[in-house]
Amino acid sequence: MTTLTDQRVITFYEDDRLHLQDRHHDGLIITLFIANHYVPRILVDGGSSVNIIQVDVLKKMNIPETEITPRSSILIGFSGETKNTLGDIKLPIYIEGVNSFQKFCVIDNLSCCNVILGWPWIHEMKVVALTYHQCIKLPTLLGVAKIYSDQAEARNCYTSSMKPAAKADDRITI
Repeated sequence: MTTLTDQRVITFYEDDRLHLQDRHHDGLIITLFIANHYVPRILVDGGSSVNIIQVDVLKKMNIPETEITPRSSILIGFSGETKNTLGDIKLPIYIEGVNSFQKFCVIDNLSCCNVILGWPWIHEMKVVALTYHQCIKLPTLLGVAKIYSDQAEARNCYTSSMKPAAKADDRITI
């Protein structure tokens, strides 16, 4: 049996690291175009089984809460903490000629980022994420797209997650 395969090859080079501040242990924090808005502080998290967005981010995007499909679920974090969702919403994400509609769990707040993109987005978009290179690459109709992580923002996220809880308005920027 013969199968057709996508011939695009995703490769990482040392040149992909020229912009980095080394020695780092930074997470992947990117900015993407979601629902016609540039949204910063997006954590690409290969350990998350869902995509997550803050309700305050939706408000800043002028997306009414009536667009959220009410459904309460419990999310369990890495350290065992639990968070109830307010519901789900589907939003478009645009990257270099590719639109994908992603389902997000809506929650009242995250520790430091506006959005978490987990397995659903990573797998659907065939994203290859490397923290060492501080970038993600994915196949598009126009070739391989490369999106660099913002190391300064990643460090701000880390620092703010280590501080006592700040006001919600201090964490959310679009």
